[in-house]
Order: sequence, then C-alpha cells, then structure tokens
Amino acid sequence: MVTKEGVRFNLNRISGTFKLVVRNKMALVGLILLVGFVFAALGAPLLTPYGPNEKVAGVLAQPEWVMNYPDGYYLSKNVVVPSSSIIASPSDVQSWNLVASPSTLANIQESYTPNVVSSSTSKGSIQLIYSGQGSATVRLSQTFQFPYHGPPEDFLATVKYLVTNSSLPSPVHVSLFLERQQPIVQDFYLPLHTSQLPNGNQIGVDANDTGSKSWYPPVSLIINGKSPAVESFLGTSTSFLPSSIIFSDSGSYSFGLQVTFYGPGKVNVDDMQFELFGTAWGILGTDYAGVDVYTQFIYGARISLLVGLLSAGIGISLGLVVGLLAGFLGKYVDEVLMRFTDMMLVIPGLPLLIVLVAVLGPNIWNLIIVIGFLGWASPGSSGPRCLP
Repeated sequence: MVTKEGVRFNLNRISGTFKLVVRNKMALVGLILLVGFVFAALGAPLLTPYGPNEKVAGVLAQPEWVMNYPDGYYLSKNVVVPSSSIIASPSDVQSWNLVASPSTLANIQESYTPNVVSSSTSKGSIQLIYSGQGSATVRLSQTFQFPYHGPPEDFLATVKYLVTNSSLPSPVHVSLFLERQQPIVQDFYLPLHTSQLPNGNQIGVDANDTGSKSWYPPVSLIINGKSPAVESFLGTSTSFLPSSIIFSDSGSYSFGLQVTFYGPGKVNVDDMQFELFGTAWGILGTDYAGVDVYTQFIYGARISLLVGLLSAGIGISLGLVVGLLAGFLGKYVDEVLMRFTDMMLVIPGLPLLIVLVAVLGPNIWNLIIVIGFLGWASPGSSGPRCLP
C-alpha cells in the first residue's frame, strides 16, 4: 500500500539525487547533453522538414550565412519553378502562360482535366487540344528571376505527359525549354524524349469517342543538368557544367514545355517543374550527396541514443550479475570471475570491436551487443569491482 510517507521519502531521494548532479559540473554537463539529445531524437520531424537521406541542395553546399561575407558573393540558393507541380484546379492551369501564333490560338483549346495523367483523385492535368490542320507550335511557360551572381550546382527538370492522337500518321513532338530573357535573350532546349504515335503498341480505345483514338501510357521524364545528354546537347566540356553556362549571371528566365502538333491531337501535361540546386544551404551546408548536414545531425541523435542506452543497459546488467555471483558465492567462483574480469579489462576494446563488427557484419544491433558485452568489466560500469 502506497503511503504519503513513502511517496515523500521517494521524492526526497529524487530531489537529493538531482541536487548532487547539479553540484557536480561534469554530471550537470552530461545531463544537459542527454536532455538535448533526447529532445532532438523525439522532435526530429519538428526540428527539420527534410529526411536524413533527401537531397535538398547542391553537392557540398556551404552554409547560407557564408553569403553575408565576401567569400559568398558567388554562392546561390535553391530556386523552384513552380513552387508546386501539382495541377489540382483551373487556377493552377492559369498560372502557366500559353504562347502561340494567332492562327494556332484559334485552334487550340486549353483546359483543366482531372484524373488523366495521374490516377490520384486530387490531381489533374493541363489539357491541350489542337483541332487545326498542318503543323502548330504551342508553349506553356512560367517566368522566374535568378537573383544570384553565381550559378547553381545542378538543375533538375521534370514533366509527365500523355499524348492522344486521332490520326496516327500525325506525330506530336514534346520538349522542355529554358529561355534566358535578360540580359541576353537565348533559348536552351533540353534534350528530352520526342513523342510520336507509331502503329501498334495501342493500349486502349476511348469509349466516349466515336473515332479510333489511341491512349498511350503517361511518359515521365527527369532531366539532370549533369547528364551526358545535356552536356553533349549544349556542347560543353567537362570543365564547364551546363548550369554554369545557362545561369552565368543573374537575370530573368522562362521555363516551360513546347508542343508541336502535325495534325489534330491532344496532350495532357502534369508534374512539370524546374529545380535549381544552389551552392548555399541551411546552417551547416550539405554533404557529398547534397543531403542537409543539420538534418543528419538531428536524426543521428536517435542512433546515438539507441546505441548508447542499450549498450549501457547490457553492460550494467552483465556487470551486476557477475558482481552478485562473485559476492554471494565467493571462494572459487569469486576467484574465477575476478580473473575473467581481469582478462576482459586487458583486452584492447577498439581493435576487438572492429574485428567483431567486421565478422558479425556492419549492423547496428551487432554494434550494440558487442559494445555491451565488452564494456561491462570496465571500472566505470557497474561491474564487480564497483561493488563494496
């Protein structure tokens, strides 16, 4: 039965222990570090919105605060156009500028269509229907500013589209483009797949259409600025990346999709986005893979706590069992256990740890077990030498 005196006694013990910890500077520092690591481990999703393996910026990007100094004059931050690639409403369609000749605009119908390119019920696509005869070129674009003096480390262009054509001999060509409007007007066409509707490979027939309209699987394209195709297309050498040529200076740019019809046809476009990976990021920068170092530090607290607490628990439990057996049984058992403890103390821990992990495998659970079984005999643990 729990009494008030018992509760008061336990509270006094806890407060006394806390006072002892506070009076000891090393213990107080350790307690603060432990509390900080626990907070970082439990609140990692709140402290950073990124994953520990997610690329967020260019490779080996410097911290953003470096841009406040002269050495950071040629650094650049991330630029994403548009901020969201999801086409979920007609307003998202209107954010893209439709550019074509007056004769082409008279035969082009632009609209929002749900559930064509994507199977998600919350997403739609931009639908372009050309009803004229002969060739016609249409552009969907968005203008953005690149305000930095230095080029980005890399760029990534993505698009997902579905081509539908009522006349198989009439192809539809699709390509992404990047236009520099200021200070020098220049077009950069990224070497993307060109879609054409050949005979065969027909997936299905639209039941709502009286003609033979062929539907093909959506095409997802991802173009990296460091790909050999982009470098070959722009005619760059290995010493100059395409990103440094295209974004050689600050200015105004346009990114978009160019569609060329050679007869009546339909194109649905979705997930079109252009990302510039800057050379400056966050408070600690990025690593060799473009992953946020600060995010890795926060999520690394979970692994550190897991290894430290579990291995310490294993070591304390083993040391307690050995000490109790040695003290309770005594005589020969005590002598054998003490000599075994002395043997464990003289074994070099780090070389043995490396060998055992190499034999057992680089697994975190193997690491925890090895550290726990090797650390129980040390004078700092609750081993038999710590018992009165």
